[in-house]
Amino acid sequence: MALFLRDEDVSQVLTMDDMLGAIESMQVHFGRGEAIILPRRKIIASGGMLAVMGGGLFYDGVLGVKTYTVVKGTYSFQVSLYDADTGGLLCYTQANRLGQLRTGATTGVAVKYLSRPDATTVGIIGTGYQAPTQLEALSKVRNITKVKAYSRNPERRESFAQSMADSLGLDVVAVDTNEEAVRGSDIVVAIAATMEPVLEGDWLSPGATVIAAGPTTWRAREVDDRTLTRADKIFVDSPEQAREEAGDMASAVDRGLLQWSQVLELRHAVAGTVSGRDNPQQIVYVKLMGTGVADVAAAKLAYQQAKAKGLGLEMEW
Repeated sequence: MALFLRDEDVSQVLTMDDMLGAIESMQVHFGRGEAIILPRRKIIASGGMLAVMGGGLFYDGVLGVKTYTVVKGTYSFQVSLYDADTGGLLCYTQANRLGQLRTGATTGVAVKYLSRPDATTVGIIGTGYQAPTQLEALSKVRNITKVKAYSRNPERRESFAQSMADSLGLDVVAVDTNEEAVRGSDIVVAIAATMEPVLEGDWLSPGATVIAAGPTTWRAREVDDRTLTRADKIFVDSPEQAREEAGDMASAVDRGLLQWSQVLELRHAVAGTVSGRDNPQQIVYVKLMGTGVADVAAAKLAYQQAKAKGLGLEMEW
């Protein structure tokens, strides 16, 4: 029997605490070589795009693939989860809410292992669909006391700040510029849809942790060169994807400002095989593009929770 889940089912069965645990566990196993990633591949058509990504969790006995389309600015996400021993379909789930939770949780895990333990202030650039779970995850892993939120739309950033203050019980304020959001922040999250840099390295304070989780295309530059050259350590969630999807990093490599050999993997920091930061003054830069192996871990969690609570539609398959 295969279980079919809608976004509504996923919302009922999963919390950010659940997702943080699942993503952290996956990163530990992945760092030990007990999981594998299928990097994202895209088919570009005249009317839109199809993307495919996936992974295998050898420690958990599942394989999976995520597919999604982008047509006229509208996204549609799905994940198929398979039993690695029998090949049978375990679960087919809508993944809009699943991906939102997974994206936030990956940032939360990165911040847990790469930021200063005493980090309390956050600057976030971008207040769209993915932004709320970024702050929710950060509030779970650090004692956040203040958030400065910026987006180009004044009404949107004001509404976001009020909504996040109400839902998370944090001091969240809308600021007038991206520079104001960054300066003095211990943690900076860039999650804006942008083709040009929204973050300048000279704005960063010593000891800052930068999470860049916005566009995934070689044409986009999320941060400027100075951000990368000031960074004492650079981490990614997928080196394979970074070469195709981190436009700012690829551009810096092309111009000799950065070498791919300098780039570390988040999974190894979580597994403890490399250090996250060596001292409180280091600036750490993290590019998170989203990985299929994280989507599989998220789908396995949703499958288990939905089965336990009797949600979803079961079908012979």
